Amino acid sequence: MPHESSRNQIPSLAQRLGRGDRVALARLLSLACKQEYRSTIAAAIRGQDASASPRDAEVIALTGSGGVGKSSLLGLLVNDYVDRGATVGVLACDPESPISGGAVLGDRCRIATGSATKRLFVRSLSTTSGQQGVAPSVALSLRIMKAFGFDRIFVETVGVGQGDVAIRDLVDVVVLTLQPQTGDDLQWEKAGLLEVADVVVVNKSDLPGADATVADLRQQLTSAESPSVAIVQTSVADCTGIETLAAAIDTALRSRRDVRSINEPAAKPRAIAAGDATQTDPLLEQIADYVCAPANFSDEAWATARLCLFDSLGCGLLALNHPQCTRLLGPVVPGATLENGARVPGTAYRLDPVAAAWNIGCMIRWLDFNDTWLAAEWGHPSDNFGGILAVADYQSRHGNPLTVRDVFAAAIKAYEIQVILALENSFNRVGLDHVLLVRIATAAVATHLLGGTRQQVIDAVSNAWVDGGALRCYRHTPNTGSRKSWAAGDATRRGVQLALWSVAGERGYASALSTPQWGFEDVLFGGQPIALPRPLGCYVIENVLFKVAFPAEFHAQTAAEAAITLSRQAGARLDSIQRIRIETQESAIRIIDKTGPLHNPADRDHCLQYIVAVALLKGRITAEDYEADAASDPRIDRLRSLMEVVEDRQYSRDYLEPEKRSIANAIQLFYDDGSASQRVAIEYPLGHRRRRDEAKPLLREKFIRNAASRFGSKRVELLQRCFDDDGLDAMSIDRFIDRFVETS
Repeated sequence: MPHESSRNQIPSLAQRLGRGDRVALARLLSLACKQEYRSTIAAAIRGQDASASPRDAEVIALTGSGGVGKSSLLGLLVNDYVDRGATVGVLACDPESPISGGAVLGDRCRIATGSATKRLFVRSLSTTSGQQGVAPSVALSLRIMKAFGFDRIFVETVGVGQGDVAIRDLVDVVVLTLQPQTGDDLQWEKAGLLEVADVVVVNKSDLPGADATVADLRQQLTSAESPSVAIVQTSVADCTGIETLAAAIDTALRSRRDVRSINEPAAKPRAIAAGDATQTDPLLEQIADYVCAPANFSDEAWATARLCLFDSLGCGLLALNHPQCTRLLGPVVPGATLENGARVPGTAYRLDPVAAAWNIGCMIRWLDFNDTWLAAEWGHPSDNFGGILAVADYQSRHGNPLTVRDVFAAAIKAYEIQVILALENSFNRVGLDHVLLVRIATAAVATHLLGGTRQQVIDAVSNAWVDGGALRCYRHTPNTGSRKSWAAGDATRRGVQLALWSVAGERGYASALSTPQWGFEDVLFGGQPIALPRPLGCYVIENVLFKVAFPAEFHAQTAAEAAITLSRQAGARLDSIQRIRIETQESAIRIIDKTGPLHNPADRDHCLQYIVAVALLKGRITAEDYEADAASDPRIDRLRSLMEVVEDRQYSRDYLEPEKRSIANAIQLFYDDGSASQRVAIEYPLGHRRRRDEAKPLLREKFIRNAASRFGSKRVELLQRCFDDDGLDAMSIDRFIDRFVETS
């Protein structure tokens, strides 16, 4: 069996790799291109790292649009390093051949080897259009090349476009290559490339316009407060500027080393797990660095965080009108309240922060009316407010005052952690539920709110990964149940518990993700490395999706809106409908395309056909429409039986397209007389960023309605004034929560 034979060779190849065996290097890089071998290779390399001390080669990326001369420039740059005696490895991410699926090898042809062959190794990797300029195996390939012992490793990306900055997290220095007259500074800014570059090269500087391009760059970098970014002019035709470029790269590498040395403690960090001297998983460190960094976010991020907080609290207040929710609230054991404990909005409960996090999180999530995000993994980032509000209120009531702005900052960071992990890492495809990411995000920000150190954040987050993940079975037929409404409360509660333990001194596990055989990646993710596909910032809060008009699973929001439009047009003709065609995205089909009996509200609000049927019949959808009394209407099941749900492949592509992130649905009615309605297609739901201005006043109205379901008019008026209160950010969080607690 060739497959098993190759797998069995991997440990031996890894041993030979550490001895400088180029054949073993080439063979491992070839195997790393195949998904089925990656976990075995990663484990073998980790084993070699534990028994040896290979040089930690520094990695430089050359990126930039196609045609700017990256490959030719790389050839001259590599030869400069080799001539100085360095051993150099090159990973050239070439376009994928449409015929063979392999690399086209264009970049490799431009790198001359000659007499320096023994000190230079070049490997081409194929990448596809969806890989953001880097091959899918590049992270593991870099680990292999580092284990070989190169002095320098270069990665050349395929020509990238706007937002393609995935290489940043894989390398030490990013060199952005431009050429004269390639567009104004706005285009560079839109692409996001200047934000990740350490060195900017204006290649082909022998052409007209080079000086003007450099001047534009200097102005743009100055306005972005990026004085440390070097700008170098080169010309491959004249072979000029290469030594200057190499010097600029070396300077950037030294700067990175200096920053690392400042951030690292003087003494060797303690082993996180007893007897374990392994290095901390990079993902744990990235999360901790982000959480502990100053909260420097855009004005849009801060403003949207305010909307998210009020919307989440309103959803929680509305849920208190549903007995299925309230019967789960309060202390875990009746009577176990805590004087000066964290308060639960809309109630008189005073609880320890773990129990309070459960209560608040459960309320916010119960009606499936809070904000959301759709990607490779789905989720509801406002689920983290359960832990954030409980910890912040508890801290403020125990002599550690926190403000509403502190809560906004924690929310922005929790949203970002949860969703950036969800962009390309599909946990649902291996049967795990998305609330896993709530636990991780809450553990991180709650530890910071409790005053925890960077190391304590790492400890808490590592334990959140060690806990594994809940199975999705409670969201799907035949097991759909109310747990889907409290699973997020459970996750944010657990995040707070882990944070409290961490601050109390409980240690974490440095390689919780990457440990061979026993780590999260091997046990639960098929050996696939888990990484952040983009830097952590405030992207998520700016682009979050609000549920504005109706409580319905988000993949069905545009379908509901289309059905309401058709309901007004159809009028009395609903009884003569013969067929209903719903065109949707693949994710909606996978999650909410249901036929047959629906057993409870949790089953119904995750059924595309049920949501469309109610919207057609009533011209609106409320939480009550999922209850048994409403579901007993025989017209609902009749309409469901007439529906056909089909995938629109363009909708599926646009769903994952970073520049769109649409959640489209189209509906058309066909009548028994042969006529048909118009086809109503809605690409973006009302809560999408592209419709944010349209949604803002409606979100305010939604909050007022939800608050009025729990409080009298005077209290509602007080609460809605907070929307426009310029002093809200500086208000202590305990005073803010005072406005939401039950006093009667």
